[in-house]
Amino acid sequence: MQNQPPKTTKRRGNEGFFCVFMIILILFEILLVAAVLARTLASDTPPANEETQTTSPTDTAPPVGDSTPSTPVFSGGVIPSPPTQNASTVSLSGEIDSQYAILIDAETGEILAQKGADVKFSPASMTKVMTLIVACEQLTEADLNRRLALTEEIVTYVTSGNYYGTEVALPRELSGISCIGDSYYIKDLLYGIGVMSAADCTYMIAKEVSGSEEAFVALMNQKAKALGLNDTHFDNAVGFDSETNTTTARDMAVIMAYAMQSDLITDILKPRSENLPILAYYLDNGVEKNYKVWLKPSLESRMSKYPAFSLDKVKLTATKTGYTTESFIVSAAKGLQNGKTYIVVLGNATTTHTSISEKLKATMIDLEKLYNLYVK
Repeated sequence: MQNQPPKTTKRRGNEGFFCVFMIILILFEILLVAAVLARTLASDTPPANEETQTTSPTDTAPPVGDSTPSTPVFSGGVIPSPPTQNASTVSLSGEIDSQYAILIDAETGEILAQKGADVKFSPASMTKVMTLIVACEQLTEADLNRRLALTEEIVTYVTSGNYYGTEVALPRELSGISCIGDSYYIKDLLYGIGVMSAADCTYMIAKEVSGSEEAFVALMNQKAKALGLNDTHFDNAVGFDSETNTTTARDMAVIMAYAMQSDLITDILKPRSENLPILAYYLDNGVEKNYKVWLKPSLESRMSKYPAFSLDKVKLTATKTGYTTESFIVSAAKGLQNGKTYIVVLGNATTTHTSISEKLKATMIDLEKLYNLYVK
């Protein structure tokens, strides 16, 4: 019998089955690849409740108050023991020139020596120790790495009378960062407050933290109450002369003892003999550039008035000076033998000479005497 070709209908049926099978196989492979890709993407995407962080500072970051809550730069400080006299407390008189003075053991609160420790006075730029405390309790590490621009409003505010002393008719303590539009890291502005006692840096921080200096000062007074300071009241963040910006040597010692629990504040206030550089940033034809701004330590000018200054029992670890019509200083020092921290506050050196130079020198001589003669 002659062979005959297969029926056309059967051949077409087999071809149709094969095509359907191949389509199903291709679809299965596509679904398999899609599943693998979806799993890979899911592993690379952070969970919805985690924050994506960046280490690059930006000028357009949200204001401090609007950022996600996080741990402040300084938190958990312990309220220092109230300064207390005992039988061994030395009552000073003509031994020192300053009218207000106190030396305390920061840990125990024991007063080792004092003179007019409860007399109210205007603390000048010692005020900025509280300014730094409040700022560091409100700012976070992320905030420190943001930048703030110097505006015409800030320069006008600082130089138009807001930071004039009641008796000193000169702008108060400008740092020289006067190029409007230039920006500075918040951390560097804090150093400007402590190292050079800069009023412009102070106002920039106060405005950033609280929106206004008035609101910031309200936080300063809240902190004073929390520390149990009934004889302290602030009406400005800089420390210009005012009848309502007052403290006492006793209260100022507590403020300094509290501040020394912050590593950042301690570093800001540590004694320096050389100018400290910070960077100012600006745009040049769309390209960001920077230059150095030098912060001159306010303590160094006092040291130059009394180069013989020498301490036998302690080493200075932090200082904040002040000067309006009087000379002031608050300092912390570590005992060389016992490791204790001792706080000294001095104010209103009334030498027979009325020059600024003589007042500054007298203050440094008194500081030397208190640490060398009365630390146990």
